[in-house]
Amino acid sequence: MSRGEDLYQLQCLDREGEGKRRRLAEVESEMADTSDLEQARQRLSQATVVARRSTAHQTDLELALQGLVDRIAREEKRLYGGTVRNPKQLEELQQEIASLQRRQAKLEDDLLIAMIEGEEVESRLREAGELLEASETGHRARQTELGAERIALDLRLAEISAERTALMPGISAADLADYDSLRRRKGGLAVAQVRSDTCTVCGVAVSANRRWHLREGDLVHCGNCERIVVLV
Repeated sequence: MSRGEDLYQLQCLDREGEGKRRRLAEVESEMADTSDLEQARQRLSQATVVARRSTAHQTDLELALQGLVDRIAREEKRLYGGTVRNPKQLEELQQEIASLQRRQAKLEDDLLIAMIEGEEVESRLREAGELLEASETGHRARQTELGAERIALDLRLAEISAERTALMPGISAADLADYDSLRRRKGGLAVAQVRSDTCTVCGVAVSANRRWHLREGDLVHCGNCERIVVLV
């Protein structure tokens, strides 16, 4: 290969390597990102707390209602058992039972509402559990996919490094310095191909004299953009 062709091959390797390293960084960043999982876990944790509170509230209502039912039964036994004969006491006992029964009705309504709300809470808890399970399944699959891509990227980067090392002995220090300088100044694109006698980067025609030097294997720069040019 000519001097320019060696540098063009070097540029191809360098640009591919840069792209592979960028993608490798993206892959590793995505593999480390567990934000979706954490959100799903947090949602399940919050739903679990709400479900426990709902269950505890429903249990408290059930216990309070059962205690009230038992108390009403005892008071009715006193009312109808004949142990209380004083009319005033009987009237007060009837009023007390009526009051307890109103409290019972209120507790029963509260318990019914709590049971309905509890069903909704349990439904949200199941949904949160299913979401976490789906997130974990998707995360594991994606980790496997990304892991395989990371291995492939590492292998290709190793190949690029080996190919670059093999190419370097054929490139002089001066040509390499020229190439590196142009890469820094020209956005990473130091070498341009010539097609139909035209620089494919800037679109300006390459003179006949420069094309002659190209065919002689000399290192030639575009008269317009200053990049090293190679014939296709």
